[in-house]
Amino acid sequence: MMDMKMNGGGIPWLDQPVLLHSSRADKCKLSPAQCAYRNSHWRYWYEADHVYALATVYFCCAIIGVFALSNFLARYSPEWVKRTRIWRATTSVSRYLAYRGYGFPMMRYWTPSLGVLLLGIAGVGFFVGMTLGPQPYYWPTDASYGSSPPIATRAGWMALALLPFVLALSVKANMISALTGIPHEKLQVFHHWTSYAMFALALVHTFPFIIYHEWKGDMVKQWKTSVVYWTGVVTIIAQAYLTLMSLPFIRNRFYEFFKATHLLAAVVFVVFFFLHCDFRLSSWDYFIATGAIYLLCLFTSHARTYLVNGLHTATLEMLPSGLVRVSVPTVMNWTPGQHVFVRFLTSDFHLFTAHPFTISSVCREPDETGQASEIIFYIKPRGGVTGRLAAIAAKSPGCSKKILIEGPYGGVSAQHMSRFDTLLVIAGGSGGGFSLAMVDEALRLSALESKENNSGHEGRRNLQVVFSTRDTTMADWYAAEIESRISHSTTLSADPDNGYETAVSVHITSRVNSASSSPSIGFEKDADKLTPTEITTTGSFSLNVHRNARPDIPGLVARTVAMGNTQGQHVGRKQRIGVLVCGPASMLHDTRNAAALAQTRALGGEVEELYLHSEPFAW
Repeated sequence: MMDMKMNGGGIPWLDQPVLLHSSRADKCKLSPAQCAYRNSHWRYWYEADHVYALATVYFCCAIIGVFALSNFLARYSPEWVKRTRIWRATTSVSRYLAYRGYGFPMMRYWTPSLGVLLLGIAGVGFFVGMTLGPQPYYWPTDASYGSSPPIATRAGWMALALLPFVLALSVKANMISALTGIPHEKLQVFHHWTSYAMFALALVHTFPFIIYHEWKGDMVKQWKTSVVYWTGVVTIIAQAYLTLMSLPFIRNRFYEFFKATHLLAAVVFVVFFFLHCDFRLSSWDYFIATGAIYLLCLFTSHARTYLVNGLHTATLEMLPSGLVRVSVPTVMNWTPGQHVFVRFLTSDFHLFTAHPFTISSVCREPDETGQASEIIFYIKPRGGVTGRLAAIAAKSPGCSKKILIEGPYGGVSAQHMSRFDTLLVIAGGSGGGFSLAMVDEALRLSALESKENNSGHEGRRNLQVVFSTRDTTMADWYAAEIESRISHSTTLSADPDNGYETAVSVHITSRVNSASSSPSIGFEKDADKLTPTEITTTGSFSLNVHRNARPDIPGLVARTVAMGNTQGQHVGRKQRIGVLVCGPASMLHDTRNAAALAQTRALGGEVEELYLHSEPFAW
């Protein structure tokens, strides 16, 4: 048979006896020509799992394999290989694809990178080709070939094959990140897209059965007697909920509700999907693979949270800027720009959800400071847990809360940070905390290199920091904070021939004038013609405050490359430039495109490399 029917007794909703795989035994009773037609490669039901499900697995694994190989080569290739022209050209092209994006400001939408879009197009091509390419969509009516429409069969198997990848991409400590070196937050787009593809395939699987049984006139009978339809309906409803609630404009609007219900809906979906498949052919193999992958990743993250990191105490403080400062003494290790997921152990609903926060402090050895390091977050209060934290901090300054920390994830390694001759750090709004950590780490590494006399850099390096905000109080807080951190850095006085020449620009984008501000000078379209309203200069550190002006990000990146080219000619060695950005989607979009354009100049030999690390507010 091509369809397995439920019989009575035994385990509810499963055929008896329950097996791992159903039989592939087939005896065709049609004419030889009809049997040959029915049993051909693209139509044979008893091999559909191999033809369609395994092909989907191979397609996904091939993509992962390409990036895993690239990650291996980037990590372990010798330095002389990385200095060859073919390596530099390949790196520049891949970075162009990884950075270049497209924006629709009127819709407040900015696309993923060109490379991600091309992968999406490849996926669409694969699934559309595999679904609509083979013929027929429905069995001919000259004989009884089976009750499963061919288009529904192949779509169902491809949807099932995507399940392990959807779940693997959903977790933070995942195997794909370990293989490819791509952090989990940058894989979320593929978690969304594979989920959308799986839902689309599920719909293509569902409706042909309805059309077929409506044509036969037994749809009501099937609904009343076949449990496969009941389990299928529950599965598709749960999947529709997961898919629709995951759309960005819905998820962001109802984030707390989404977080609270997503896991429950996912459990319902997987359980009823499992019952719906009812061990047809090798269907349960995909659930076994999904469970093994997901549970291993889940165990890894929970082991790190509860056994390695353990319980922490967080101190809350409300700052005049409107930010909540959360400080957590810890013996954990982390690198700049990393984020963690924090679960506040309170008596309210937020106990059940963990929220991501970017670390705004540097991990220092206890012998450097004489005390344990502190993880510091600067949180912009919004709704949900951040609003509640702000209310608690305002009511009880300096109060403490018990927390659990999962992570850290992402970030830029210290080895990578120390490579750059020029650093351009760009931040907007609450992304300022990210930039503070990056600046601290750059200065800390430079100080260590000066003490050990092994920096590998000739002359002083350049550190440029650009911060943009609408809020004057936020700008005041940031200017004071970064000036304090840089002024107290030992780098500035450790060695006059090494360290960083540091320039900080603070941009207040609001057009509201005050007694202390200059007349409105509009947006900063040409920064060279713009005079800052406030300047503070101390030794190798300068701080400029621009009021009523937006930073010209493409111009900043272009001038940084030009400055690196000039510096390289001066010291006789091509420079390496790092661009680090955290801010709203529009800021990330502008920076990514500017960094993509600069790859042409890196390919032309003006600088050795230009590397971009971007950190979004949310994913």
